[in-house]
Order: sequence, then C-alpha cells, then structure tokens
Amino acid sequence: MKDIQVYIKVERYIKEWLEFHLGNPVRFPVRSYENELLHRHLGKRPCDLPPEKREDDMVAIVITDCEHSRPEYYNYLGQRGRRAIVSAIDALFRLDLWSGCAPLLHSTTELNRGIDQWCADNGISLDAREAVRQKFYRIRKTYLERGIVLGKFYRKKTAIIPHKNEHDKNNND
Repeated sequence: MKDIQVYIKVERYIKEWLEFHLGNPVRFPVRSYENELLHRHLGKRPCDLPPEKREDDMVAIVITDCEHSRPEYYNYLGQRGRRAIVSAIDALFRLDLWSGCAPLLHSTTELNRGIDQWCADNGISLDAREAVRQKFYRIRKTYLERGIVLGKFYRKKTAIIPHKNEHDKNNND
C-alpha cells in the first residue's frame, strides 16, 4: 500500500477531531460511508494538473486500496467530490457531538462544562472549543425553530382557544 492521499479543507476543530479519531493522515474505515463516498468521487488525475500540495489548514485522507479503482490511477478528487466528503464528515461530526452532549441538555449549569469536556476527550484544542459550542447551540436552535424543544427553554404560555365549532356548540346548549 502506497498511502496515496487527497487533501481537503475543513474547519480547524473538525480537522483536530478527525485526526484524533482516524489518525494523521486520516484513514476512513474500509466499509464506512465516507470511504465509499471517497471512492465514488475519485477519478483519474488530468494530465496537465500538478500533484496536490498540503496546506496547514487541510486534512490528508488516505485513499484505501480498492479492486475497481486502484489509488495509483484514481487519485483525483474534484470540487464536487470535495464538497460531498466535507458534508459527510460534518454530518459524522454532528452525530458524534450530539450523541456525546445531548444527555447534558437538561442541565443548564453543566452544559458548557460538558461541551468543554467532550472537546477535551475528542482531541479538540482549547482555542477551537468556542466554535464547537456555537455549533451545538445552533443545532439546538434549529430544532427549536421547528417547535422541537431540546433541553430547558423558556416557553410562552399561550391560551388555548377552542375550535370555532366547539365554541358555537357550547353557546347553543
């Protein structure tokens, strides 16, 4: 195995989380969705395109061996493939974050400390923890906007207005 790699740009906290769990360079599990997605989007490198160079804010991903698309030949990831991989990684991160921090939702004092602890347990640096906290709160807010209350929130008490037919029925009696 030659460990041929592709490079993608992700948020710093996601890069730290990925490298903590899947190594540096990142090696997706062979039968994982992310690995299948990577192989689905790989193509042959165009002749006039130079090899990729890794920048500091990029994560290196190893192209695992595959019978039908050998990494020696299929090692080019276009923009569409990069967006698909970044989206899949973001979804995986959100799932891990949510499953790790959702039990803390009913505690107003422990939530921030719990998110900090989750970050520490998942290799995310102190500098990037605020971004993770904001991401968690945005997820929760998105659900709240749809009427799904996760955790403790202040809810306005609204008067229950009976259905018009029920109101007329009560007045006719």
